[in-house]
Amino acid sequence: MEAVLILHNTFGEPGDTLYESRAGVMDQVRAVEAGCGRLGVAFETVAVADLRHLTAVLDGRQERLVFNLAEEFLGDVRQASFVPGVCRAFGKSCTGNDTPALLLAQNKIQAKALLAGCGLPVPQGMVVTPGDALDAAHLPAGVYILKPAFCDASEGITAESVVRLPEENDKAAYLVASLHREFSQSVIVEQYIPAKELNVSVIETDGKPLVMPLAEIDFSAFADGQPKIVDYAAKWDAGSFGFHNTPRKIPADLPADVAERVRELAKAAWAALGCRDYVRVDFRLDERLNPYILEVNPNPDISPDAGFAAALDAGGIAYERFVAMMLENAEGRVEN
Repeated sequence: MEAVLILHNTFGEPGDTLYESRAGVMDQVRAVEAGCGRLGVAFETVAVADLRHLTAVLDGRQERLVFNLAEEFLGDVRQASFVPGVCRAFGKSCTGNDTPALLLAQNKIQAKALLAGCGLPVPQGMVVTPGDALDAAHLPAGVYILKPAFCDASEGITAESVVRLPEENDKAAYLVASLHREFSQSVIVEQYIPAKELNVSVIETDGKPLVMPLAEIDFSAFADGQPKIVDYAAKWDAGSFGFHNTPRKIPADLPADVAERVRELAKAAWAALGCRDYVRVDFRLDERLNPYILEVNPNPDISPDAGFAAALDAGGIAYERFVAMMLENAEGRVEN
């Protein structure tokens, strides 16, 4: 296989806001480098700060294959979605999803609308744009979760993000305003589905999506009344309760018909957003085990400790084989 350029984003300095989640890309970089090494594939790794920097890096590079690990650029979380398109303009082919799917999935408002329009189940809710206040009168009474519309890695989500309306209207309004200030983007106020959470990893092989064994988050250590969510601390704060008490179970403990329904929904979500190569689809299940699609994550975290790598292992796919599959897919898309 020909030489590969591994691209990743820069991520600021320790102490910066959200540094932990952004610096986590280096775990992925080291894993892909190790995979390339085991495959005997020559590679060079380059960090890029923004699209202008990317064009300067690509100009004159000889590699035609790019392993794209650019997740977000500081200052504009949406810019990184254009990396595949820019690479293609320089005659290079990226692993992972293309620009349209990345843009669509990153805008959770549009993605949920598209999924719902395709007849796929998503939690109900509303959007509060910056400058507007939450008017909970538009929502049925119940429990909701508040989240930024364009963030990944549970950024902006804490245990306080789960609220009961109308009883906690004032708290919800305050949280919405706080998220507006911190992230300068719309906030989704979404129905909280309480029972189970699933992570469904999907890879492309022979041009078709292949669903890996389903993973379930184990919330059994959580107290009654404690929101059963994987918030920012659970993912990135090694000193937090959630970090140590949200293990995954693979395969998920589900009836066969429910598991099959989830697999079919994951493939339908893949098709709806025009995905390719690798994706993680997150679900919540209610008390009756009805599945709801929380979000579609193209180019999810593929670090060795993340759920995607665990699903690959459970599916009998060694990490270096996954790297090879993605590079083979990208090689097949090279425009001669």
